[in-house]
Amino acid sequence: MIRILTDSTADIPKELREAYHIETIPMYIQLNGKVYKDGEDIHPEMLFEAVRKTGQYPTTSAPPPGDFIQFLDQENAVIYISISCKLSTTYRNAQLAVKETGNNNVDVIDSLSISTGYGQVVVQAAKWRNEGMSFEELGIKIRERIKQTRGFLILDSLDYIYHGGRCSAVEHFFSSLLKINPFLVMKPDGTLGVLQKVRGSRKKAIDALVTYFLNQTASNSIPEVYITHLNCDSEAQYIKDKITASGKSILINEAEVGCVLATHSGPGPIGIAYYVQ
Repeated sequence: MIRILTDSTADIPKELREAYHIETIPMYIQLNGKVYKDGEDIHPEMLFEAVRKTGQYPTTSAPPPGDFIQFLDQENAVIYISISCKLSTTYRNAQLAVKETGNNNVDVIDSLSISTGYGQVVVQAAKWRNEGMSFEELGIKIRERIKQTRGFLILDSLDYIYHGGRCSAVEHFFSSLLKINPFLVMKPDGTLGVLQKVRGSRKKAIDALVTYFLNQTASNSIPEVYITHLNCDSEAQYIKDKITASGKSILINEAEVGCVLATHSGPGPIGIAYYVQ
């Protein structure tokens, strides 16, 4: 059987990973001088508690080529779908591992996305594999689906993303001063961009998120979405209710943000990932 491999940043719920036999290679989190494996020996609340106590912010790193070799140096064909190469060296490290093993039955695919923006693609790839699709067909279909995927999210503040070096001191200062909720979107080139800067309450930002998504459903066929968040249960339910009330026939999934995205987002991230037909 063709093996479907991804990394832990995909934020695929455990029940889906197990149901569709998806293998996950963990990313690394550095916190207070210690190194942890995402999804194995650390969870997001540990990150936030450490920041509250010490003022030191966590960092992330990609699995080195050596970590990939144990997944790739086997007889079965492997398709690995990675976090965007513009946001991590994970994709490049997987390529280096393939070169080292000399395994020609490995297809390394750049998702050009983060979190369930590509987690949804991984799950679909496993479904296609289970339906009997060939190795070559899978590579083609996955790349086609990546072009159809969309994703956006809001953050509660820019504190974590600033300390991670992904926004300027000026942006951080004015966002805090003006109570701006950053509304980020995955761009087609695999980078993150600012879609809107919503000034005011968190509720206003959530409403902007919902409005933007529902506007997308007016011009695109969207069969399925993932509402991905961290401890935002009431807001996730609010978004679900709004989507349901729209009358659109959309399958709604829910997923939890893992440590990698939490390291850069801080507490309270919530977003929507989907694909268009």
